[in-house]
Amino acid sequence: MHVIDHSTLPRLYGAGRQRFAAASRQLGAISVEVWVEMLEANARAELMPHGIERVVMVLAGHGNLHVDGAPQRFHAPCSLMLPAGAECEVINIGAESMQLVVTFLAQPAPAAVGPSPVD
Repeated sequence: MHVIDHSTLPRLYGAGRQRFAAASRQLGAISVEVWVEMLEANARAELMPHGIERVVMVLAGHGNLHVDGAPQRFHAPCSLMLPAGAECEVINIGAESMQLVVTFLAQPAPAAVGPSPVD
């Protein structure tokens, strides 16, 4: 599949937060995942530590990024570079919604379970 209609993708909802996978293994991507996220005013997104780095493109809004507890202000358009293993939180401090695009390498597919082939 080369074109994916975002309006048809399932959404995940949380306190002031809406997100969906725009590219994933389930959608045909092999090595990358892309998530689109909207944060309402005063909402926050905790980005759990991953063993890989992530890049977050901020398309609209402004806020604070906390990486391992240290805050940094930002405003769109910009990219947030999240190091591997870091605890990160994005907080929308603006009056308008914030739009984010989170990209990272996909985790390897789990190994097939079953007997080993016989030589």
